[in-house]
Amino acid sequence: MMKKGKWKITKSTPQSIALSVLLVLSFMSIILLYYAMLRTEISRKIIKNGELCAAESSHQIDKYLSEGTSIMRAACRTLDIMIRDGRSYDEILDYLRNQSIAISSIMSGNSDGLYGLINGRFLDGSGWVPDNAYIPANRPWYVGARGNIGRMAVIDPYLDARTNSIVITLSKMLCDGKSVIAIDFFMDRLQYITEELAARSESAMEIVLDRKYRVIAHSDSSEVGKTYISEDGTFGSTLVESFRSSKTNFFSFEFNNVEYIAYMVPVANDWLCISVFDATSAFKQLRDMLSFTIIVSLLIVFIAILIITSYNDRERLAQTLDEKAKLAAAANEAKSAFLSNMSHEIRTPINAVLGMNEMILRESSEQKVIEYSENIRTAGNTLLGLVNDILDFSKIEAGKMEIINADYELSSLINDLVNMIQARADKKGLQLKLIFDRKAPRRLNGDEVRIRQVITNILTNAVKYTKMGSVTFRIGYERVPSDPKGVFLDFSVSDTGIGIKPEDIERLFSQFERIEEKRNRNIEGTGLGLNITKGLLEMMGTSLEVESVYGKGSRFSFRLRQKVISWEPLGDYEEDHRASLSERKKYREKFTAPDAVVLMVDDTPMNLMVFRNLLKQTRVQVDTAESGDEGLALSQKKKYDIIFLDHMMPEKDGIETLHELRAAADNPNLKTPAVCLTANAISGAREKYLEEGFDDYLTKPIDSEKLEEMMISYLPKEKLIMQGGDDAAHEEKPSVELPEWLHEIGEIDPESGLKHCGGGEGYLETLKIYGENTVANAEEIENFWRARDIANTTIKVHALKSTSRAIGAEKLGTLAEKLEFAGKAGDEAALDAELDGLLARYRALGEALSPLYAPAQEARSKEALPLISEEELREAYESIREFTASLDADSIMYALDYLDGFRVPEGEKERVEQLRAAARSFDWDRINVLCR
Repeated sequence: MMKKGKWKITKSTPQSIALSVLLVLSFMSIILLYYAMLRTEISRKIIKNGELCAAESSHQIDKYLSEGTSIMRAACRTLDIMIRDGRSYDEILDYLRNQSIAISSIMSGNSDGLYGLINGRFLDGSGWVPDNAYIPANRPWYVGARGNIGRMAVIDPYLDARTNSIVITLSKMLCDGKSVIAIDFFMDRLQYITEELAARSESAMEIVLDRKYRVIAHSDSSEVGKTYISEDGTFGSTLVESFRSSKTNFFSFEFNNVEYIAYMVPVANDWLCISVFDATSAFKQLRDMLSFTIIVSLLIVFIAILIITSYNDRERLAQTLDEKAKLAAAANEAKSAFLSNMSHEIRTPINAVLGMNEMILRESSEQKVIEYSENIRTAGNTLLGLVNDILDFSKIEAGKMEIINADYELSSLINDLVNMIQARADKKGLQLKLIFDRKAPRRLNGDEVRIRQVITNILTNAVKYTKMGSVTFRIGYERVPSDPKGVFLDFSVSDTGIGIKPEDIERLFSQFERIEEKRNRNIEGTGLGLNITKGLLEMMGTSLEVESVYGKGSRFSFRLRQKVISWEPLGDYEEDHRASLSERKKYREKFTAPDAVVLMVDDTPMNLMVFRNLLKQTRVQVDTAESGDEGLALSQKKKYDIIFLDHMMPEKDGIETLHELRAAADNPNLKTPAVCLTANAISGAREKYLEEGFDDYLTKPIDSEKLEEMMISYLPKEKLIMQGGDDAAHEEKPSVELPEWLHEIGEIDPESGLKHCGGGEGYLETLKIYGENTVANAEEIENFWRARDIANTTIKVHALKSTSRAIGAEKLGTLAEKLEFAGKAGDEAALDAELDGLLARYRALGEALSPLYAPAQEARSKEALPLISEEELREAYESIREFTASLDADSIMYALDYLDGFRVPEGEKERVEQLRAAARSFDWDRINVLCR
């Protein structure tokens, strides 16, 4: 019955509702069961069709490749016999030409025939003769055969140097263990197979992927060449993600509200043939029936729910709380990302300012200039410390921030804080009052960095929110009665500013929030300072006290317990600071270690040269390697004191190299300290590298001060000779004067380059190597990009970023960094738009530096020199090969300098110059080839 327009619920109503709901649920269960059975049956049919299509595609591709395999096997048998019989190059070339004519006919123009590297000589049956830049031993077909000794290698698609088109290759090593024969196949046939199969089958599309998930063939030709694994949110990336997570050969997935079922079959050299079917239309009738059933059932349930609305409130509340939790999590994640990106970007200009200021400190002898520069360094380091702390804000929230105690001078801490805040106070016309207890102990133990950050935040806020009057900074102390070596430091900052309302004091410590936002809208800041301050003080065992009178001013204070190292009184800190400036010595190395040996692994020769120059004055012995494998080989032969590994290297990066080194039980460097070199300075980078097994890491460009400090920390103490205070013993070597024309090159800043390269001599040598390698490096990047090899393109652009910044080409390095990020994100549009411009500027800079690396012998006549005999020249080549086996670059250059004392035959001049260029870039394989 009804009363006053409301439902009246009788005792039997809940039972009736329960029965209705039960009946509806039973009916829905039957429908769902029947739906599942029908769906399963349709899915089986689609899967069976997919299996047949994928198998047929795989069979046709295998058949296509098997024709080439049969040709290759017959050719390999014949060539093995010819090599054993000692046949001449002309006989072998005739055989390749005859076979290539037959192959072109048999393969209907899908292949131009056989070619290969026979006894160190490149022979092509099609008659193609490459230029000198073509190095067969570096090509994928040769490298693939060397990696599959005894087996036929199927090489993934790559850019053919002759036809400038994408090909796949079969290659095999011959009986002599160094010769390789190969045959190319054009991609047209594979594309035809997929398009023809899709046209006559029920599949929506046919796809062939290589092991890098790059599209070799596709029924939609516009998809060919795409790398699905590097895409985001596309059909291809969804397809790859689905089958990688599948444990069977068939799988289903959804894209753009369309359901697909796919079947995959492996083929050839770990390729995949995938048949994709559109299951949406097949399931449409079933879904319509299910939707109708669900709608009817929901209507019945909805009517029942209207009777028991009192139960809905709790459910709605739970949903609301869940939504708010998700929004809060999303906001927190966005905030963390913003902080990380902002802090990372700010580091670059700060480091530039500090670097230039360091050069002023090193080179200036004027007392006033040194005092100004010290103030700049203090303020800059404080700013850099603040940025780094913002970068690690997520650590504070997660409780991962560490308090690291060390000995420090209280006068130095005070001076840094006063220098930092004095300029701000003067700019606003505020009086900065300093009240320090001169009897406070001078030398203490604690986390000076965190203390400085806390007080900086408080002082900065005081100046920000004070329009007129003063800011008073006080430090007092009190002994800890129970600890003879303990002291309480009392810090306080008072101001005559706007004050804080009582109800707003708690909001002071909220993240990203400022009180009275409208009133303080012109005051800069992120609203993080006091929140960080509160967290840091709690970690140090204390808390921030706030006293304020609205409209009159505020006082912030805290008491911090510290360990006393020396009870010598503080005294007048300003006078002490001036004295320390007057006694400041010119910069010199902190130590020497002639018996120490370190290994530096980096794929960029210029970075290796910079590293050597930075350590030149320390007399540390430096071995270098240009790849992870080369570094591992050196680590097996010699015990090192420290190993430095570049993170981003092609083929085997620094992390993989370290893991392989640590896994080799017989390696003499299992416990050698390992340091990672990286441009990654974001939050969590240090923890990441420590987790991977590194002992420490350095950011690029390498700071010479930090490098020396790290060497002191990790080198055996018995090998360190610390430098004393005898100025006569450390008389500076005369600096190398830079050519005037270098300062006219707008792309570089020589002063910045000098800082990174450890002096004029090292800087000029670094510029020379940079310029010499410009053409080859630019071509390599272009080739990778033409092949749409984003991974290797990104690695090479990353190397260009580091080397450009090392020579002072900061703008070029910044552009390279932008494109590196684009490559990591798979943004092909950005690379297409700006990569050509980057390489044009790179080549122009290399050309501008050409006076440094122009051959010296062109400037003098060799007519008066004696002609070297054939025997002496042969002995010189043999010596260079022996030095190459031991990676002895210095001895190789010595041998080449020896050849400069003679005239060499006209036919050998080019070889000697190529040897010199290969030696400068540490190209060991090229040196071996040239010395044969």
